[in-house]
Amino acid sequence: MKTVLVTGCSSGFGALTARAFAEAGYRVVATMRDPAGTDPGIFAGAGTIEVRALDVTDGDDVAACVAAVLADHGRIDVLVNNAGVHLLGAVEDMAEADLETVMRTNFFGVLALSRAVLPAMRRSGGGHILTVSSVGSRVGRVMDGIYCASKAAVESALEAMCYEVARFGVRVAVVCPGAFRTGIDRNFTLSDAQARSPYAALQRYRLERVREACRDGGDPAEVAAALLRIAGDPAPAFRHLVGDKAIALDAALSAADGEARAELLTRFSGIGWWIAGAAGPEAER
Repeated sequence: MKTVLVTGCSSGFGALTARAFAEAGYRVVATMRDPAGTDPGIFAGAGTIEVRALDVTDGDDVAACVAAVLADHGRIDVLVNNAGVHLLGAVEDMAEADLETVMRTNFFGVLALSRAVLPAMRRSGGGHILTVSSVGSRVGRVMDGIYCASKAAVESALEAMCYEVARFGVRVAVVCPGAFRTGIDRNFTLSDAQARSPYAALQRYRLERVREACRDGGDPAEVAAALLRIAGDPAPAFRHLVGDKAIALDAALSAADGEARAELLTRFSGIGWWIAGAAGPEAER
């Protein structure tokens, strides 16, 4: 039985991915920061799933978790880096602690897990390292710049790793979803400081647009299915766009440069009113 280690499994993509792999016959080690605070029924009837605590931002915790899985099961065939943090806000407004939290989780945490499993994968002659990124890695979305930056950074590092480890039979790939109905929009709020900032009107507008996109997004099981499919591919491509909106946005960005790109991003974000100095977006709604 192949073993897959999945991070960020308390809900959303992570929980669905753990279930999908278990139902496909994998032994799943589903990790999360606080198993005690997670609904124990989310994996009911799914197959072989072990739940373990893991904080991906703690290097010692990462090393101990990987060592324990290897001691118990002898190998890790697939790593799915799903744990992530998504905080919204204008770049100027983001608190230093929030900047560090996003990068520690979305960048350093992913690299820590990936580096930790590589020695065992090399010894066993192969494996898959899969990471849930975002179509946001392709563009600096307004009020989402730090999150997008973390995804762009981790994709660059993983793309280099993809070629570095290929000779050892290790395959590295990223999945880039668009908006999906994971419920993450319920966590999006503006702080008191943001509500008083010069960007307050823009932030309120973009927050509502992001919430709408999430509510109208696709079925998150599509992302879990994509990860399962890639894990079974002996030679997957590096980047996989998931969802019609992600595919359409990526195609539009690829075809645009200079002024065309600026126009596309302004229209995509619906912020022409802000750039023009208007008080609100009513003219574009």
